[in-house]
Amino acid sequence: MTVKQIHVEASTYCNARCPLCPRNHYGYNVTGVYPELNLSVEKFKHCLSDFPNRELVLFNGNLGDPMMNPDILRLAQLVGCETQVTTNGSIGNSMTWKGLARLGVEVIFSVDGLEDTNHLYRQDVLWTKVIERMNWFIQAGGNAIWKFVVFKHNSHQKEKAKELSRDLGFQNFWLVDHGRNYGPVLDKKARVTHWILPEDGSKVPESCYDVKAGIERYKKTHNNFKPEQKKYDISCEHLEKASVFIDARGRVSPCCYQGFDLPDRPFRELQEFNNLRKTWETTECDRVCAESCGSKKMFRTFSH
Repeated sequence: MTVKQIHVEASTYCNARCPLCPRNHYGYNVTGVYPELNLSVEKFKHCLSDFPNRELVLFNGNLGDPMMNPDILRLAQLVGCETQVTTNGSIGNSMTWKGLARLGVEVIFSVDGLEDTNHLYRQDVLWTKVIERMNWFIQAGGNAIWKFVVFKHNSHQKEKAKELSRDLGFQNFWLVDHGRNYGPVLDKKARVTHWILPEDGSKVPESCYDVKAGIERYKKTHNNFKPEQKKYDISCEHLEKASVFIDARGRVSPCCYQGFDLPDRPFRELQEFNNLRKTWETTECDRVCAESCGSKKMFRTFSH
């Protein structure tokens, strides 16, 4: 397989506490579960050398926001093909944003609502900083897309947000349902402040959520899953798109789901894709494939 797309985790740091992100427990940061680090320029350069036929590089968080990496502009300068950055839009200085615009990098701003609602999911993201960085990028000639994840609390603002995106000069406006739309929201002291609910009103808040028990489950979850003894019907988007994933340590894996459980060695052999595929037709399916893309249910859903 000739790799055409590369998904890059430029940083595992994030300034936000999105409650349904796997890097925290409903917005409460649990230390010691995932390491925090930035992808170095030298490691990224070394990884890129293995994929000379790349056509698209996506700097898109698996656990962090790529704009948290102070070298994000230098990383983007190495790519040499179509490039996208996905961010909550509140990080980075004007020089970096203008530099990305001059490079022709397309930026997807993940902004879920307006000033009075965006922070209900994108906790700790300041609206004034988002608008400032949108303007820095677009006014420097950058191609920007507004990605709006729809929840019950912001669904009434879809049209107003779309209108604002046009006023600011966005090239496109996306409405997204990424499947993560139900759960409590915890503050920095692990107290429930509100609930994230689906747009259609199909679910209601639980009357009592056991925070302590939930945190203990979270610490163990990523090691707990065991596939059923069955064959899994899996449609692998990374095989279809000829894509690989590079994590913040500079390790390469078949996909971002596998990227949560990489061994401390660089992945180089693309034959690994075929090795994974072989397990899908056995009763001993690869754990990560079964958990992420198994036929019976989606045990874990991430948005990229």
